[in-house]
Amino acid sequence: MLVAVTALMMITVLFCRGLAAEEVKNEYLRNSLDSPILFTKRGNYQGIHIYDTCYQWHPGGGIYILENPSDPPEKHKFRVVIDEKSENSLGKGMYFDPDLSYDAKRVLFCYKGEPKGSSSIYEIGVDGKGLRRITNPREDYLPCEKDGGVKSVYHGRHGSLGAAQDLTPAYLPDGKIVFTTMRHNGLVPCNNTGVAILHVMDSDGSNIYPISVNSETEFDPSLMLDGRILYGRWEYVDKTALTIQSLWTVNFDGTMEEAVYANNMVFPEAVLDSRHVFSDPDYVISTFSKHNSTPRGTIAMIDMRMGKNDPKAVFNFSNQKHPLRDTGEACDPYPITKDLILFSDRNGRKNALFMAKRNSDDSVTREVLFADTNIDCHSPIPLKPRPVPEIKASQVDRSKDYGCFLIQNVYEGMPEVPKGSIKRLRVLEETSRVSRSPGGGPFNQTFTISAALCWVAKNYLGEVTVEKDGSCYFEVPAGKMIFLQALDAEGRCVRSMRTFIQAAPGTTRGCVGCHEDKKASFPVLIKPAIAQRKKPQKPKDESWGSGALDYPTMLQPILDKHCVNCHGGEKGFAAGLDLTGGWTQFFNNSYENLVSRREVQYKSTLIAGVCSMNGTSFYSAQIFPAYAIGSPASPLAKVVVDGDLGHENKFKLSREEKDLILAWIDGNGPYHGTWNYTARAFDLGDWATAKKQLIAEMKFAGCMECHNTGGRGGRFENDWLNLEKPELSRILRAPLAKGKGGHGEALCRNNKVDGFRRLRIFSTGRYEHAVKHLNSFPKQKWRKWDKGEDSGDPVISFADTKNMHYKKMLEIIQSARKAALANPRIDMPGGKARAIAGRHRNIYPVRLPKETVNVTAEKTPEGVMVHWGMTTHTWGLVADVYRGAKPGFEITEDKKIGSTELGWYYDETKLESGKHYYAVVFDNGDVRSKPYRIDVKVEPEKTASISDTASRTR
Repeated sequence: MLVAVTALMMITVLFCRGLAAEEVKNEYLRNSLDSPILFTKRGNYQGIHIYDTCYQWHPGGGIYILENPSDPPEKHKFRVVIDEKSENSLGKGMYFDPDLSYDAKRVLFCYKGEPKGSSSIYEIGVDGKGLRRITNPREDYLPCEKDGGVKSVYHGRHGSLGAAQDLTPAYLPDGKIVFTTMRHNGLVPCNNTGVAILHVMDSDGSNIYPISVNSETEFDPSLMLDGRILYGRWEYVDKTALTIQSLWTVNFDGTMEEAVYANNMVFPEAVLDSRHVFSDPDYVISTFSKHNSTPRGTIAMIDMRMGKNDPKAVFNFSNQKHPLRDTGEACDPYPITKDLILFSDRNGRKNALFMAKRNSDDSVTREVLFADTNIDCHSPIPLKPRPVPEIKASQVDRSKDYGCFLIQNVYEGMPEVPKGSIKRLRVLEETSRVSRSPGGGPFNQTFTISAALCWVAKNYLGEVTVEKDGSCYFEVPAGKMIFLQALDAEGRCVRSMRTFIQAAPGTTRGCVGCHEDKKASFPVLIKPAIAQRKKPQKPKDESWGSGALDYPTMLQPILDKHCVNCHGGEKGFAAGLDLTGGWTQFFNNSYENLVSRREVQYKSTLIAGVCSMNGTSFYSAQIFPAYAIGSPASPLAKVVVDGDLGHENKFKLSREEKDLILAWIDGNGPYHGTWNYTARAFDLGDWATAKKQLIAEMKFAGCMECHNTGGRGGRFENDWLNLEKPELSRILRAPLAKGKGGHGEALCRNNKVDGFRRLRIFSTGRYEHAVKHLNSFPKQKWRKWDKGEDSGDPVISFADTKNMHYKKMLEIIQSARKAALANPRIDMPGGKARAIAGRHRNIYPVRLPKETVNVTAEKTPEGVMVHWGMTTHTWGLVADVYRGAKPGFEITEDKKIGSTELGWYYDETKLESGKHYYAVVFDNGDVRSKPYRIDVKVEPEKTASISDTASRTR
């Protein structure tokens, strides 16, 4: 069938670098083509991110074959494979992501037939016959089937923009199909859309299983000659969410993920559409694209023999002067050789099919191969057989739910680290949220985890011992995003991975050391490493426990016990530091002070944390050497470990308290440790209202003579309020005379306020979405805290607590506190009782606890709270809670009072005084645990009020 098209005249353009126009030979690139070209017509890519084009709706077009591309345009002949009018039509929808079989007889493709619908995978012969549907995510996306008999238990959502999607299929050499899908979908931490990751299935669509554990979207799998899968991987483990969509390889069974290019580069932001050059196997062709863009940009050839982050590895067909440039309209490259390619690019108002050739002088000759003025043309593929990649035997055993890691010598790659100084490895999981977000979050996070530091709730899985030769052999649960941290004897993180790996089920993955040069030669071991001669270790809980690390409920109590008396409590603000738990708009006072960017935007000064906002990508994207970030470089850690900065003998932390603080620092400063929340979400609007009212009152109190910027109110510090304990608010104490009642500190001085001096999450006052050079951010040298001296004459605005402005400000803060407690956040009193359980993905069922679970029960104003915590042994399990009349009561359905995925349960039943008995049974979807029992004594009921002290939660 002849397709009616409008073909533009063939154009050849030479981008010269020292080549005179008359030297151009009068021949067309198309003359080198020796086969038909398969391609698609479709509406051009839409969306605001490279990963959300699948949600868009731009119907029309289909899959076609240009039979004679080497002929002049007026002689071109076309054949329809499938479109809305073909014999085997699926209708007027979107036909996209084609992949040609190795024998060039069949085509895999995706089709979406309605605006809010799913994308499914189909196959058809190149002759337009034999159409068959392979997947239907609308019907079968939950659960994934798994070989080996292991059931997949998880909870998922479609994302915020529409249904689940099956995308980017590619033929594997053994007949199976690799593709990306949202079946094991998390939700993107910075945008809340569904996450599509690598899966494999049989040719008929059965036996679908994931070979990736990513919490962010993956792109465009294709095959290399040696059988590895080449793909784009987006990740941000404690680094920018914007710029790391890099090039990776993985075996088809999910083993041996390895970064190929740009995993620590700011530009290009994304490496997409990658294909191995079969004729020149040292090279890969890719599209370099922006993240906040459609998946179009420039076309680049990458020399894999060069360094993994070396700009010299790139030849850019679209921009030879700026090889890392990632802006443009080009996409969908296909290599004929390393110097001759097909691709799609803008031609007038539509994308057309192009050819390009790299000339001997590195100039580029481009030629329009085919264009249609009515619709865009994409995805050109030569219609001819190509070599079948190597078929590798699978190494995995999917009947197992764990894998192992063997590190031969952790010191390799870290010459600055003394041998014998690393004692343990911490094993962490980056969890992938699958539950909804309540919204209202700042800092580009759809679920507020931190002040632009870490992005997700981390699951501390435990620690393993490093042998004296630096070796370590240990078991890790499969189906999780794993990263490791090397700890010294004090528990400080010498170096942390900032990318993830997985424990492929039933396999052992070995590595030489920590960030060792993969191209370097290493000593041949005369005998196996010490760890290799032992059974693999199982991670053990850290001294403080395991699982979720939640700042307000685990760190704040330590500060309250040891620090607050001097720092924000009765004794004032030592070093100007408020470590109280007073709630701020999004966090609390102590947290904001400890994660403040005091001197530079890109580093959280007191914890040496890595700022992960987009604007500071040049800092967070790098590979840090040992001791550069986290606890080894943290002033707070020096206080914790050494009693530094004048804290000698002032307090004594337990081993558990020290380890917990260091673990928090090296987790890059999380605030919320889980995905749990309340209907209030994260934005404490009552705090913001109080701030506005206080600024208005400051004008009447005369404060604006100093706190003034250009006739407007000066920058209001977040820790001036203490909604937890209003009388301790700095805004009341600083201008209040000492010894006149209240908690006066007489700190105010007759001096203009420094704009970026004391407490800043963002030095510019806002989240920077665009990448900026680090020297464009404000810098300052931190000045030691003074209570007078040269800082100006004292100013006492409030002679005592009877001052009308003092009383008005206190009333404002008290009113805000009352309003906040009426609708609390998860980190506030009453928040636990209103908590909504968040969830993260568990590809494999969570193992039932083998150790004793510490279940407690206590009477609270909201009811009896039965508590077991969110440790790594219980997080992700469903807990069924039962109540009986006597010890050891029988577990029956009629005694069940509820189920929860939280680490606690509130029994709101009005109970008679006396003893009551509870039992908790954990369920992972396959099996149930033994009952864990506890009793509680209920005293005769008294009138209760909301507690002012947050209860222990995890």
